[in-house]
Amino acid sequence: MRVVVTSPFAGEAFTRVLKGVEVAVAPVLKLTPVKVEGEAVASAVSNSDLVVFVSGRAAYRLREEGIRLDLAGKIVATAEGRKGAVMVKNAFGVEPQLVADSAEELARLIESCRVATVFHHGERAEDLMKRLSSLCSRAYEFFTYRAVPDDEALRALPPGEIYVFFSALAAELVAARRRDVLERAVIIAAGPAVKAALEKHGLNAAVPPGGRIGEVALFVKRLVEELGNSLGQIG
Repeated sequence: MRVVVTSPFAGEAFTRVLKGVEVAVAPVLKLTPVKVEGEAVASAVSNSDLVVFVSGRAAYRLREEGIRLDLAGKIVATAEGRKGAVMVKNAFGVEPQLVADSAEELARLIESCRVATVFHHGERAEDLMKRLSSLCSRAYEFFTYRAVPDDEALRALPPGEIYVFFSALAAELVAARRRDVLERAVIIAAGPAVKAALEKHGLNAAVPPGGRIGEVALFVKRLVEELGNSLGQIG
């Protein structure tokens, strides 16, 4: 049995949890850096009480651009777990108070906001922005990287009994251009936004109770065991 994971960050966890199962890591998106306007960023952050780095890489990218931020007295958040928190602290000397393993999880942690600044990573964090639009009077958005299709990776996508998506953009891309690999696979969507992207193309997906990489890996492990038992009974 082969489990195909389209996130480059999930492969290690899936390989560790799914012992004895082939895990194919097949990222279909590549990140290209975006030029960031330093004055606009500084102005937005100065007006915000909440600053969100969806990925710690966004913080590093800002530093590469020579942008320095004063985050003192602000609520700082990241959706890349402890790794993201360390990267934010390394870049700007501030330990994030809100640390989550996904944008969906982070959205649930944010309880109040006046004005927010969000640094997206590759693609827009839709669930997070919906939450902020209901809480904040304004939310500034910036991209430090843009996710673009990796045509070579798309062509090389392997078949698999289970396909796992953490990104709505990746899910929509594969559904549109490589539907053949999904038609006989069990599809797992890490969050409602990913599920919605697949449903646009008439594809159903199971959504694990939690969106963290480890939680999704355990969900897939149970699914693999169930599929194995079913095949054993048929045999």
